[in-house]
Amino acid sequence: MRFRRSSCVVAVGLGLFGLTTSYSLAQTRPWDGFEDDQSDSICDVVNAANAELVVLSDTGHLVIITGPDVILEDTFVDFNGDVFYLGDWVGFVDFALDGDGFRTLWWMSLTGRVVNVNGFTGEPTETELFPGDYFDVPCDACDFWDDPSVCVQPDGDEPDGITPITINFCGMNTQLSMALTAVGLGFMSLMRRRQV
Repeated sequence: MRFRRSSCVVAVGLGLFGLTTSYSLAQTRPWDGFEDDQSDSICDVVNAANAELVVLSDTGHLVIITGPDVILEDTFVDFNGDVFYLGDWVGFVDFALDGDGFRTLWWMSLTGRVVNVNGFTGEPTETELFPGDYFDVPCDACDFWDDPSVCVQPDGDEPDGITPITINFCGMNTQLSMALTAVGLGFMSLMRRRQV
């Protein structure tokens, strides 16, 4: 009797593994997305001269996502898109035409120039450049965020660039989780037959 219970535990465990690997990635993105009121652009990457950033939904802090994600604790973006550094108003986040003619999202100084961001403190410095001076500007933070599991779409689709692991199981390509579930259930079925 113990042997049959342990085989059921193995099969159920494999079955649950199959479910959790398929659905554990369904999280929400911790940053805000922005819609342009002058075009159909939707961006969540805030571009600066030297970095890509996102705005955290729960705090309004900016996070550098170029390389390892770094929260800039001394920065804050309010509901109007105004950017504050150490409590001082230093610029704004807004859409503007980039060099390719697309409306993308930018952190600009009070004079409308693109800022350069200190990667440790978040302190912005004004450059002489405008959004139109940049080409191939990113708009999707999922390309940079350290944890790609937060980019799973609400409908269950996998994030861009990530595909589930598939194996050739009994002559057909199937996701690893489903193959393990089938093996576990098959193992449980064999164990019952031997015990009966």
